[in-house]
Amino acid sequence: MRAVRFRDGEFTVGEVPDLPATGPGQVRIAVAACGICGSDLSVSKDACRFVEVARAGGYPLAEFDPDRPVVLGHEYAGVITEIGTGVTDFAVGDRVAGIGLATESDTGIPTIIGYSNTYHGAFGEAIVVDAYWVRRVPDTLRLDHATLAEPLHVGEMHVQQSQLTSADSALVIGCGTIGLGAIVAARAHGAKRVIASEPSPRRRELAALLGADIVVDPAEQDPIDVWHTLIAEDPVVGAAEGGILIAYECSGRAGILNELTHRMPFNSRIQVLAAGFAAETLTPVVPQFRRIAVNFGHGDYRDAYDITLDRLASGAIDAEAIITGRVGLDGVGDAFTALRSPEEHVKILVRPGLAAE
Repeated sequence: MRAVRFRDGEFTVGEVPDLPATGPGQVRIAVAACGICGSDLSVSKDACRFVEVARAGGYPLAEFDPDRPVVLGHEYAGVITEIGTGVTDFAVGDRVAGIGLATESDTGIPTIIGYSNTYHGAFGEAIVVDAYWVRRVPDTLRLDHATLAEPLHVGEMHVQQSQLTSADSALVIGCGTIGLGAIVAARAHGAKRVIASEPSPRRRELAALLGADIVVDPAEQDPIDVWHTLIAEDPVVGAAEGGILIAYECSGRAGILNELTHRMPFNSRIQVLAAGFAAETLTPVVPQFRRIAVNFGHGDYRDAYDITLDRLASGAIDAEAIITGRVGLDGVGDAFTALRSPEEHVKILVRPGLAAE
């Protein structure tokens, strides 16, 4: 099987050992496309730190041996080529996408494909995943567009967990794919106002396109100052009885949490969607003084992936506007380099069958 291997900071294309046999409850999928995720960028920056944090946090889903090659990629879509025993909801030839989890046959522990030395990710020709997390792609939706359901659904999940109501307003910090998903979800859940903060002009344009009422460049405007101005001047927001401001932190920027706990209004909430891997300094008494709740992903949510896939299929989300590049396997290394400076790109897709440009 041809795939892109990552090891010691380098991407190489070539033949890799085949995947484990398709086990009970699993399907094998020929990959049509896979998005490059922010977590993939974190691995490429420092794989040892990535694994160290996963182990220290007791998170086996993202543990692998960084001294051995891995094939990254979990934002996949493709076509089923093989079905394991016990799978009754799918057939060979089905167009599918989903969450990239596979249960290790020898341990019974699930792993995220791509963060495993055994279960290769989708920067290759095929993957094996648990069918429980797989969904059919509607006929109206292109497979490459369906890859966006995975990153965008994170926004839907966290907006549900934040318990946003129609009396509340949303402040989305960072407008990569996850931030854009938070904007879409906050708009769909009836937020009074959606404010987006993003330094990249291209991403600010997308934030407005996908539903943000106000988009600011944080180098020129403080988005929380913008919120206070809204409270003073906008009768709709100012009269939002019982409503609060909820910040959706999607940037992963160092120091942002401590900054937000000092600047957010009293009795507000912070929902963390994109967390950094470096240690942070936080003054806990400040959010306690200001009665600010910080949520890293706790709480109930329902059908976040399915809801997002339906939005893509209906055209409620402009998928093509979000996809800013497509590369074959030979272009993966350059794509990672481009995404580390996000002025031009938002989401680059890897298409294993696409000839190198």
